[in-house]
Amino acid sequence: MRLLNSDYSGIEHLLSAYGGMGSLNDVILGQICKDGVFEWKPGHIELNEKFAALSSKAWELADAIKRAQ
Repeated sequence: MRLLNSDYSGIEHLLSAYGGMGSLNDVILGQICKDGVFEWKPGHIELNEKFAALSSKAWELADAIKRAQ
């Protein structure tokens, strides 16, 4: 909501989500836990590649806004 409201603190908040344990950089999509064992869903590679590309673009845009301030 901060970004939608043009609140600059949203930029800092978004950038803080990258790096460190449990950050967006650690997200892996396309796994399920079946009987206590993790398995890959079909299409997981493409899903993770798309997430990585979108996540990277979000960071680039937020960083560019921060540097422009």
